[in-house]
Amino acid sequence: MSGRTERLLPARSVWATSMVWWHAGFYAALASVSYFAMFGDERESGTPLVVGALVLLGAAYPFLTRTKDLRTLRPTIYVALLVAVVVFLSFVYDGAGVLLFVAFPQVWMFTSSQRQGVAATAVLCVGVAVGQINRWGLAGTEVYGITAQLVTSFVASCMIGLWISKVIEQSEQRAELLAELEATRHELNNAEQARGALAERERMAREIHDTLAQGFTSIAMLSEAAQAQLRAQPEAPSGLVRSLTAITRTARENLAEARALVASGVPSDVQGGDLLAALKRLPETLHLDSIRLTVELPDNLPPLPSTQQVALLRTAQEALNNVRRHSGATAAEVLMDIPAGGPPLLRLTVMDNGQGFDVSADHQGFGLKSMAARLDEIGGRLQVTSAPGTTRLVAVVPTEALGPGGTDTGPGTRGTDAPLPGAVT
Repeated sequence: MSGRTERLLPARSVWATSMVWWHAGFYAALASVSYFAMFGDERESGTPLVVGALVLLGAAYPFLTRTKDLRTLRPTIYVALLVAVVVFLSFVYDGAGVLLFVAFPQVWMFTSSQRQGVAATAVLCVGVAVGQINRWGLAGTEVYGITAQLVTSFVASCMIGLWISKVIEQSEQRAELLAELEATRHELNNAEQARGALAERERMAREIHDTLAQGFTSIAMLSEAAQAQLRAQPEAPSGLVRSLTAITRTARENLAEARALVASGVPSDVQGGDLLAALKRLPETLHLDSIRLTVELPDNLPPLPSTQQVALLRTAQEALNNVRRHSGATAAEVLMDIPAGGPPLLRLTVMDNGQGFDVSADHQGFGLKSMAARLDEIGGRLQVTSAPGTTRLVAVVPTEALGPGGTDTGPGTRGTDAPLPGAVT
């Protein structure tokens, strides 16, 4: 199929948008010709052939001109059948010329190129003219009239068909241009949103640097000064010194975290891709006081992008902070494993033996919503189940092909359904 034909194919979809009216007009024309052939004043012996040809054309029409088949060979077959039937009827029935009013438009509807449209129109006009001459003879007046009708019909059909095809082709080009403009506008809108998000991140980075980072620095300095003063006193309480040391360490760690966020957006705990090490340090960095925290991790993990490492670390930190603030638990556990079977996934489970809460309540805090949103951004999901004595938070994220070890979760790692020490089951 030529490039010209390929450019015209979309135009035929425009024809298809008004097909209902063309269907109605086509069958109305067939019905009228059939009626006059059977009940007209000049019934002829060839009436059964006329009606049979019209029935054949009407029966083939819905099967060869369906919208979904417009880019196949079926419409071309229909055009050939249409031309053959109309030319045949012109040899056996005087009223066959009425069908030209629907035959010419259909030729341009269902041919796949303008060249085919012109050729089919020419064959149709010549065939009908020959049929009329066959019926009416070669008298001079009839020949002149038939010739004039032939030329006029051919020129008019080609002019109208070519003009409509050109208009439709231009309409399709405008539609494609509008679609391209819409796509460009969508891309520009996305770029503007990304630019706005970047500007907002830069603003937040400045705010973190100018407020939180400075505040952590002040806390660390004041705590170190207080420790120095206490050390100068021989009877200084050792517990107070330890508390101030913990405050200093926490402030320093959060200061490093704030500076890492300002610098690159990647938490300092997972810089270098060591998520397992960051999770192992949770008992030291979170200072859960009276809560006994156990961390059980696999020996190795599949390669994870920084976004997934950040999401898992933040989920564990936020979950344990919720345990400390709200649960009243005495024991908590962080487990990570790779579920066997199914797609490659990494599962992080945080459990505690606290008082539990209603997970269906509408007043859930920002922490759970933040964790769910963070996981959703990387294609993960969050599931929380809770009852008095047992609360389980499970975060699952997709991974690429697993590294060595397959689904082995490492020695000593137990399933997430195992109860915590002291938990009510």
